[in-house]
Amino acid sequence: MKDVKERMVKKLKLITSLGNLKQAIALHKSNLDRTIFHQIDEKECLTPTTLESSEEQQLQQNLEELLSEFKEKCVAGGEDSVVFYTTSLQGVRKTFEDCRNVRFLLENHRVSFRERDVSMDCEFKEEMWRLLGEKVTPPRLFVKCKYIGGADEVVALNENGKLKKLLEGFSSAKSRQCERCENERFLICWKCNGRSRVVAEDEMWKRCIECNENGLVKCALCT
Repeated sequence: MKDVKERMVKKLKLITSLGNLKQAIALHKSNLDRTIFHQIDEKECLTPTTLESSEEQQLQQNLEELLSEFKEKCVAGGEDSVVFYTTSLQGVRKTFEDCRNVRFLLENHRVSFRERDVSMDCEFKEEMWRLLGEKVTPPRLFVKCKYIGGADEVVALNENGKLKKLLEGFSSAKSRQCERCENERFLICWKCNGRSRVVAEDEMWKRCIECNENGLVKCALCT
């Protein structure tokens, strides 16, 4: 009888030890799984971000090296953008064709750019002359306050592949449209309704101070 009790006690102890062992193994496996999944999640989250940041830094470095070849010109609003001086008048055919060709290249590269039509506002023409120090004709292209050149220079850069590199990193223009002027760059003056003149207190006409000579005001969002 005594031997039977001793054997029963040993079995109970063994069962308890085995139960604790199984619980310990299950707990260890659970912790191990969580550690593995945590490491996998970290790799999935951090690796693409790190690669993307590295690519952006390399792209920015390449752009800065390429832009160092061009003269610096402090274009208003052009610190981190592409500024394109053009004309919509067809008075001089070559000038109009040159402007259209440069615009085609910019749109072909899907670049978002600030267009400044000198025929729509004389201030743009005077600004272009002041930047270049002479009375030049459009088109004139600037990238991040660096003077790229006129039509001949831009076409040559496109042929040797440098224009694409210069324009890399600027957002696509295809899906973006100004909500205010619908990419027309100008709006009709709200004060004179586009007449460029208003009636003064003495019932005499005077020049409207809110708009340009064409009765238009620049769009503050995209110009």
